[in-house]
Amino acid sequence: MAASSSKLDCLECGACCYQREGTILVESEDLANWQAKGRSDILSQLVPGHFGQLAFARGRSGACVHHGLAGQPHACAIYEDRAQVCRNFEVGSAQCLEFRRDRGLEPPGK
Repeated sequence: MAASSSKLDCLECGACCYQREGTILVESEDLANWQAKGRSDILSQLVPGHFGQLAFARGRSGACVHHGLAGQPHACAIYEDRAQVCRNFEVGSAQCLEFRRDRGLEPPGK
């Protein structure tokens, strides 16, 4: 069962953005969308990922290259055009809580 997402704020966390290189995968629909919108900035920062797919590269911090904005360290620089994997990620899900534990973040309510 997912934790209450009302207690979690993605803009104060960003744990899901800190993954191994090649594991935040993008779908062919994402690629087509970015091509149609002329988002070469996004397309140029993809790397070979698992399962023969492309993935978001990691920045020097170890997070996705699109993670963080000035004054908002956990905001997404491409939020409006983010990948399906990011859109579908459920705040408070078991995977969310696992990523938080991996980053040393306390569960909500602790």
